[in-house]
Order: sequence, then structure tokens, then C-alpha cells
Amino acid sequence: MEFLKIFHKAFDYVRSKSYLLLIFSTMFWGGNFVIGRNLVQTLPPFHLSTMRLVLGFLLFLPFAWAEWKQHKELMLKNWRIIVLFSITGIAGFNSLLYVALQWTTSINASLINSIAPLLIVILSVFFLHERLYKLQYIGIIISFLGVIWVVSQGSLNYIINLQLNKGDLLVILAVVCWSIYSMLMKKYGGQLPQQATFLSTLFLGVIILLPFFLWESIQRPFHYTQLTPGMWLSILYIGFFPSVLAFLCWNCGVISLGPSIAANFLHLVLVFSGVFALFIGESYTLVQFIGALFIVSGVLIVCNHRLLKGKK
Repeated sequence: MEFLKIFHKAFDYVRSKSYLLLIFSTMFWGGNFVIGRNLVQTLPPFHLSTMRLVLGFLLFLPFAWAEWKQHKELMLKNWRIIVLFSITGIAGFNSLLYVALQWTTSINASLINSIAPLLIVILSVFFLHERLYKLQYIGIIISFLGVIWVVSQGSLNYIINLQLNKGDLLVILAVVCWSIYSMLMKKYGGQLPQQATFLSTLFLGVIILLPFFLWESIQRPFHYTQLTPGMWLSILYIGFFPSVLAFLCWNCGVISLGPSIAANFLHLVLVFSGVFALFIGESYTLVQFIGALFIVSGVLIVCNHRLLKGKK
């Protein structure tokens, strides 16, 4: 119980630092990109997605159960929006990405995924009537150029020669799901208790993925004896940090700052994934370093404009 109190106090403190929350979420997702990419070579994609949600639910249950019981009637009353949260963000986005990686290259996937911030901005301006300033648009464009530079390895030939396949189309669908999730979180997230809502979305995510998990078990039988102790530790990591803490941080940041501002932080996923890749023996190239400078510069422009605006 003492540990739970410490966790709640620590999270409440960090929650007041909106930009820090968004940085944490992208850092955890950056680790998920590297670890998940390795795991999906052994684990079928819906097996991995279902396992991470089951683990996330079980790990988060002790922290959110009291709040869920307290607001049970509110949860049931708003079940439709919670189901949408689960379909678009919890179950849909990561599952689609894991499946897509079976047919598309990492260059294609990273490039297509990098349109998420721009799509979120466009949708937020049109549907949530959010207002952005010219300098913020410049920051978004600079970050996007940094992403293009990284995934193209500094060569336009990679962009020119890209060919869309069914994996690329699945990545596009995943990006659309994430953009809708971020908008829904901004519009409805502040009206619902965050921990109870997230616990409900995790549970519903498992229910949504269960038919796909069973279908995949028949089509592609998998024996869990193939998993090494290191793989189990990796699954435990993605079951808690990217699946629970990252979502909690992202949701708080979106509710506080809005999806159009928070969206630009998604570019940092590429930066963190490059850093984490160093620990598995990959090298950090000059091209990646230059791209990271563009990405971070764009994020800082967006953040500083917001901070300066708030001081006026």
C-alpha cells in the first residue's frame, strides 16, 4: 500500500509538468519500437498485442481499481466513448503496426507514421477548432523535415523509390486511428476519471483482440517455449512502460495542451528509438544525429512559443 501511495504522489507531480509527460511517453514508445520490432519476428502480431494488454491490465489494476469502483456508474454511462478509446488507441494502433511490419519496410513504416502529427493538427483545427500560430506551424514543419531526413537516410532516392503495399496501407490506417484517439482524448478525456477510464480501455482492448488472437492461433500456431527469458523480460517491459505509463502520460499531456501541440512530440519517438538502438549494437549515424537536431528544434519552437504566449 505504501508503494501505491508513492506511485500516486509521483505521478501527480509529473502530471503537472505537461511537456515532461509527453517526453516520457515518446521515450517509452521509442523503447517499444526497438523491442517490439525484435519480438514480432518470433511472436505473431496479435499474440504480442494481446499479451501486452493483458499484462498492462494486470499491472495497472491495483493502482486504478479503487477509482474504478468509485466511478463505476460514470464508466458504464460513458461506455460508448470508452469503447472508441479502446478501438482506436489501445487495441487498434499498435496491433495494426505489428501486423503491417510483416509486409512493409521500416523505412516505409517510419515515413508514413511520421504524418501523424500533421494529421492530428489538421483534424484538431477543423473539428476541435484549435488555433495554431505561424511559428508553431514552422516548428512542426522543421520536425517533419527531420523525420524525412532520418528515414530517407539523407537521400531523396529512398523517397522517390518508395512503393506502397498492403503493409503501408495498414500503417496509414494505424495513423488515422491514433489521430482520432488523440482528438477524442482531448474532447472527452477531461470529463472522465483518467485512471478508471484507462483501466476500462485496457480491459476492453483485450476483449476486442481476443477473436483476432484465437484466429491467429489457428492460422499460425505458436509455442511459448520458443520465448527466451530475455524475450519474457522484453514483453514485461512493453506490458507496463509503453502500454501503461506512456498512455497515461500521453493522455494527460493531450488533455492539458491539446492534440495539435502534443502531436509534435511524436517525432521524438524516432530520436529515442535511435538512442535505444545503441544498446542492441546498432550505430547512431551522422544522418540520424542531424535529423534528431531538426526534430528536437521543431519541438522546442512549438513549446517555447506556447510558454511565451502563456507568460503574456
